[in-house]
Amino acid sequence: MIDVNNIKTSYKEQWNRIKEDSRAKGRTAKEVLENMTSLVDQLVMTLVQKHSWYAGGLSFLALGGYARKQMAPHSDIDLLILHEGELTEKQKEFLSLFTTDMWDIGTNPGIQIKEIGEVADAALEDDVVRTSFIDNRFLIGDTRVYDLFRSVMNDRLAEKGVSAFLLSKIQSVRKRSSKFRDSIFRLEPNIKEGSGGVRDINTICWICKIQYKTSSLNALIDNNMLMTEELTSLNRASEFLFRIRNELHYYHNRKYDIMSLDAQKDLAEILGYRSTSTIMSVENFMRDYYRTAKTIAEITERVINRTMAELTLKMLHRKSVKMSDLGEGFIKYGNQLTLKSKNVFVEKPKRLLTVFMFASVQGLKISDSTYDTIRAGLYMIDGRYIRLHGEFFLKIISRFSDSSEICSRMAKAGVLQAMIPEFEEIDCKPQFDYYHHYTVDEHTFLALGYIDRLLLDNPPHLSIYLEVLNRLKRKDLLALSIILHDIGKGQGKNHSEVGARMSKIICRRLGMSMDDTDMVSNLVLHHLLMSKIAQRRDIHDVEVIKHFLNYISSKEELMVLFLLTYADMNAVGGKVFNEWRHTLLSELYQKALGSLDTENLEHEQEKVISRKREKLLERTAENEELRELAKSIDEELLYTSSVGHIIRLLHLALRVRNSHDVIIETELREDLGGIEISVCTQDYAGVLRRMAGALSSLGLNIMWAQINTLANNITIDKLIVQNPWDQKDSIEEKCDNMVKRVREAVLGNFDIDRALENKQAVFGKKQPSAVYRKDKVVFDNAISGQYTILDIFTEDRLGLLYNILGIFKKLGLNLLKAKISTDVDKVVDSFYLTDLNGDKITDEQTLESIRQELILELGRPNI
Repeated sequence: MIDVNNIKTSYKEQWNRIKEDSRAKGRTAKEVLENMTSLVDQLVMTLVQKHSWYAGGLSFLALGGYARKQMAPHSDIDLLILHEGELTEKQKEFLSLFTTDMWDIGTNPGIQIKEIGEVADAALEDDVVRTSFIDNRFLIGDTRVYDLFRSVMNDRLAEKGVSAFLLSKIQSVRKRSSKFRDSIFRLEPNIKEGSGGVRDINTICWICKIQYKTSSLNALIDNNMLMTEELTSLNRASEFLFRIRNELHYYHNRKYDIMSLDAQKDLAEILGYRSTSTIMSVENFMRDYYRTAKTIAEITERVINRTMAELTLKMLHRKSVKMSDLGEGFIKYGNQLTLKSKNVFVEKPKRLLTVFMFASVQGLKISDSTYDTIRAGLYMIDGRYIRLHGEFFLKIISRFSDSSEICSRMAKAGVLQAMIPEFEEIDCKPQFDYYHHYTVDEHTFLALGYIDRLLLDNPPHLSIYLEVLNRLKRKDLLALSIILHDIGKGQGKNHSEVGARMSKIICRRLGMSMDDTDMVSNLVLHHLLMSKIAQRRDIHDVEVIKHFLNYISSKEELMVLFLLTYADMNAVGGKVFNEWRHTLLSELYQKALGSLDTENLEHEQEKVISRKREKLLERTAENEELRELAKSIDEELLYTSSVGHIIRLLHLALRVRNSHDVIIETELREDLGGIEISVCTQDYAGVLRRMAGALSSLGLNIMWAQINTLANNITIDKLIVQNPWDQKDSIEEKCDNMVKRVREAVLGNFDIDRALENKQAVFGKKQPSAVYRKDKVVFDNAISGQYTILDIFTEDRLGLLYNILGIFKKLGLNLLKAKISTDVDKVVDSFYLTDLNGDKITDEQTLESIRQELILELGRPNI
């Protein structure tokens, strides 16, 4: 009898040899897949023969990728074992032995055991099962049983109807494509299930097999379902995709089809990509991947469209498909826009733009043949054409609520790149960081989509953006600014500056006026400014508003920048644009808008402060102690808070009589998506740090902090933490636990360091990100006359703020307020600091020593 251990040893040796040969001998991906398939074939046959005494009457079939000879290194071994009638005792014994051996050898068997009658029922009732049976390959066993299986499948397919089954299959493919709609351009794509992945290649094979009863894709060419050049492109793309998938399996040492950022970096090196002075090897690699996936997705969609057209003509009568003349040489055929003749664009080249307007107005898809004819006419879009039709181009791309679809269609046809040749550089360009979830071009189309969506489905709390859009006179400049805002990506260190220079050239090429050119260029140059100030600076500070308005020339420009920032922040993906950021951004816009026509902002601020102080003293007149505290309220708190809120804080302060009194109040801030915590206690160094440590030990993210010190040595520290709880009925109980933890920490009765160490032990030490570049510490002494503002860029980790505040305490720095911004695993923390005398920190040596101390602390592994 054959020993299973010997089989296992031989299998592992051959498996490793295939892996080694794939790199050392430069095997193609197809060769690796076929060699893996042959190895598994040999294994299955050996194990069947090992127990052949029990295997009589059984038939063994490979299914799925295994049947197609596309066995990736760690793919499941999908087997269908067929039998006729009840299983005999010998057959049951065989199945037990065979399955045990497969697992003992270390494979991943996916075994289905079916009686011929069960196959018939399953194939009739379940399209998924029927599809899985379509890709089958006889391996070994009873050929008569296999012949019965083939007969049953043919009968059931005929009973269901080939056309009906194919339609059902295409609908399921499109449903999957909808689920993974944007997965081609996602940060970490699923290379099997995602659009442009292995499933799309399989779809083309299924269509061929179901419709033409062959696995040879040449049948699709013979029936005009696939062009010869498309098959060549598909084969080239498939080879690249399968090579990536093989290496991905090797990298994880298991079946895993999501290309994580960590894996991307290593795969780029394995596949021979090299970095240059301006682009990383992994970005070159991922750009090739995105272009490959895009090619596969487009060819798959074309084959599906042609198949659907063929099926429609078969299932309906040709005359029942409605046709209507749209004018300008365009025809409406069903739900598609097609052409009267191939000379439509030659006769009138402007139609290369008009076609997208017509399709948008009529709500039609553009047919594949129309796309081909557009591409054939791109040679007509030269410098003269661009100047002549630049204004019309701007009109089309700013057709909100269809702008995103129009521009993505233009890009698909090549028209967008012809009108703006620089756009070619950001086509399928990856952004290798955890912040951006999409390629640069897809991010751009998504940004346009968020403006479109304001007109389609706008929640009430976002109504300010729609109001601004409706008031905007130059929607064309908004659309163009969105298209160009990242045009400088990959062209140099500062993509905003590079993009601004490129934008001037593009705008002049389009025939735009100098004023419009300057406005678009300025918007591209400062497209990150509004986001940066809203998230990192005190927008209640008059100096901050003045600084911001220095870069804004008009109310129209402010409106465009506001909408551009809204679209840009949303389009990075994930949940970057939340209630907190919406509140900050809209508040900055309103403050800036109200200040544009104000000649003296400081004077207006003084009037507000004076009016509030007068109200405050009047409302506290009957309580002498409260009135005395009110006199010590600083101007900043007066300017940024309502009188009622300040009085509530003063009442909290009155309750502090000694060092053991820690008064804590919490408020659910649904407008910010957070919980505001106010802590009143006697002032001493490190109160805010202890609060931060306590909240971190509970896993809560701090978004904002402010310190206010009153005349009687009482401090009021206010923080806002992100609300992690969905159920309102549980928030009160959760807040009670939070308040208890904060109070114990402030009083020094809670060991914060140990709690953080324990939490880290439970969840494990955070591994450094593959995409994180460097910690960065930046000082800003220009924007504020009172404070030195410190920005820290680093990876998020447990207890980060607690540790940073510890450095401030160690260096004798006075923290007045902080803004915390977290995006996935990256944080940008901004701190308003003075020295212990309350002065700005301007000495360069002091600033450098602070920087070095912080960089050292940020680099510690256990932070």
